[in-house]
Amino acid sequence: MEAEKVISVPIKELPHLKVILAGWYNFLKDSYDQKTIDANAFKDSLKTNVVYNIDSDQIELLLSGTEQLLQSFRKKLS
Repeated sequence: MEAEKVISVPIKELPHLKVILAGWYNFLKDSYDQKTIDANAFKDSLKTNVVYNIDSDQIELLLSGTEQLLQSFRKKLS
């Protein structure tokens, strides 16, 4: 089993948070439907932490999953 990784996505405005979370969910759902991830990976990756950095007045979204899953999501965004 691959080790889990985390990427941080800095966000300045709350509407951007909603868009990125919706994109992450759709990506995970598509990956699950295409059987590239199993039910446990899908469930675990849905647990997304949101952190507020008071020093920079910025929200950070912490997306977790295997390195391959995160790289696939990154490619899909670009």
